[in-house]
Parts: sequence; structure tokens; C-alpha cells
Amino acid sequence: MSVSHEERLAFFELELNLIYDPSIREFTSLCLMAAPEYFFVDCPASSSGKYHPLDELGWDGTIVHTRKVASVAYDLCRGLGCEDNRDLIISACIIHDLRKQGVTSERGHTVKHHPHLASELVTEVHYDTQILSEPQFEMVRTCCGYHYGPWSINPWRKPLTEFTQEELCVYLSDYIASRKSNTINYLTREW
Repeated sequence: MSVSHEERLAFFELELNLIYDPSIREFTSLCLMAAPEYFFVDCPASSSGKYHPLDELGWDGTIVHTRKVASVAYDLCRGLGCEDNRDLIISACIIHDLRKQGVTSERGHTVKHHPHLASELVTEVHYDTQILSEPQFEMVRTCCGYHYGPWSINPWRKPLTEFTQEELCVYLSDYIASRKSNTINYLTREW
């Protein structure tokens, strides 16, 4: 099954529209185009069911999860004082799990180093397009790389006290969105 570019963008239409800067929106769209096919066909957020709620365990689980993460981050930016970088944070939230099962899905399970793979995707698209400024690129890259927080592995491991507000926002949004006790309506951005 092949998923067209239009279909890939349609999955994240609401989230892409949260990004006001057209360059950042275009960059994020290009990352979606470069994502592995499996992400859009069969990518549960958790294969064991331990780390994500029930609505994130189906074929589209990581898509559902990603939409929730972006929704949480949209509001959390203000609380963390990094609202000026909201577009970049939303971009990182959309990109953070695009390679969740690896560059190609051979095992059907989350790979521990997927934050590194997401940062590599950001780097690949950046060097191919040069759409973002270097500081914008670096922010999206590090927000993706550090999104696992204390569960990160090298080279993406550092104490939470050393996270930038933007990195913390993406990590916390990912963590909050994956909690089984939360009910987030990502379609209307209501809790």
C-alpha cells in the first residue's frame, strides 16, 4: 500500500495549520514526505500496550499520538515561556516519531534510538532544502533528539535541568500525551 504525498499531509492538516510561518510549515511537510511508508500504514504507538493509551495501539497509533503531542505543545508553549518558538516546537512534535520503528520497519517495534533517527531526518531535509535558518534547524533537530527525556540514549542524553525550554516543551508534551489517564481531543484541541 502506497500513501500519496497529499494523504500524508491530510493526516496532519490541523497540526500543520497551527504553524503560521510558511517556511517552517513547508519544512515540516517535506519531513512528512520523507518519512518511512510504514508510519502511515501500520505504526502503533506501542506494540506492548504498556506505554500508550488504547486509542494509540491501532495501525494509526503513532499518528494519533503525534497529533496529541502537537495539541499539548501548542498550549504548553505559553506556560513554559517559549511561545515565540511555537512554530518550531509544533514542527518538532510532528516530526519526533516519524522514524519510530527505524528508517525502515523490519521489526514492527519502537527502536530505542528513534529520537536520533528523527534528528537525522531533520538534518537530511535541512541540507537538501536549506529552508530553515541554522538556529531554526538546530532547534527542531535538538527538540526531536531530546524528546525521550530521561530515557534517552547517547548522543541524546542530558539532565532535564539542562534542557532548553523548547526541548522541555516537546519532551513534556510527548510524555503527557502518552499517559493513559489523559483524554485529549486532538481534533478540537480540547481536554
